[in-house]
Amino acid sequence: MVILGRKLPPLVIAGLCQVVAGIGSASAVIGWPSLTAAPLSALGLLSFQGLAAGFLGLSMGLASWWLPLQIALPFALASSLLLEVPAWSYLAVFTILLLVFWNAAGERVPLYLSNATTCRALGDLLPQGRSFAFIDLGCGLGGVLTRLAKNRKGRFFGIETAPLPFVFSWLRALLFDRKRLAIYRASLWDQDLSQFDVVYCFLSPEPMPTLFEKAKAEMKPGSLFISNSFRVPDYPADKILTLGDRRATQLHIWRF
Repeated sequence: MVILGRKLPPLVIAGLCQVVAGIGSASAVIGWPSLTAAPLSALGLLSFQGLAAGFLGLSMGLASWWLPLQIALPFALASSLLLEVPAWSYLAVFTILLLVFWNAAGERVPLYLSNATTCRALGDLLPQGRSFAFIDLGCGLGGVLTRLAKNRKGRFFGIETAPLPFVFSWLRALLFDRKRLAIYRASLWDQDLSQFDVVYCFLSPEPMPTLFEKAKAEMKPGSLFISNSFRVPDYPADKILTLGDRRATQLHIWRF
C-alpha cells in the first residue's frame, strides 16, 4: 500500500485494516436490530472483524501469513478484556514481539530459522582447501554461523537488525574466536558484499530483486550467492538444490 509515494510498513497496514473492520463491526451492531430480531452473536461479530481485516490486508499487499494473525487479534483482545488482563501486559507483549519480529514490521522479512539439514548442505557448498569468507544476511539466532564455524575453518560473519535475535546470536558468537566468527547489528543494505566468497540469506520475496541487483554489482567473480527458498524474478538460479528435510527446502544458487 502506497500513500504519498511511500510504501507503508506491514504493521501499519495491518492496524489500518483492523480499524476499518472495527468500523464495519460497529456499524453491524448498530444496524442489526433494524434487520432482524435475532440476537447478534459475539462470536460471529469477532469472526467478521477478523476475516474482514485479514482479507482486506491481503488485498493491500500483506503476505499470506498475516491472515491468521488478523483473524486471531479480535478474539485475543476480547479474551483479555473478559479475563481483566492488566493494561501493562499489552505493552510488554507488544514490545517483546516487536523486538523479535522487528524486520517483519518494517521490511516484510519474518524471522525464518535455517534447520540442521540446510546447514549441512551449506557446509558442502563452501570452498574446499582454501580460506574463505561467509556472511549470513539476517542471521537471526545465529544457528547457521555457529554450526558452520564448528566444522569449517573459514571466516564467518552475520548481520542482524532485530534487537533480541541480534543479542542472542552475538552472545553465541562469544564462544568462538572473533577472527573466525563475528556478528554485527547492521542493515544488509549497508553491507559491502565484495569481501565475501559466499553470501547466504533466508529472507522473503520482498527484498530479493533489490538484494540480487546489489549482489551482482558488488560480489567478486567466482563467489556464490545463496537464497534459501526465495527465488529472484527474471534471474533463474544457476542451480537449485532440493534438500531432504520435511519442507523440501530449496537453495537457489548463483555463481557470479
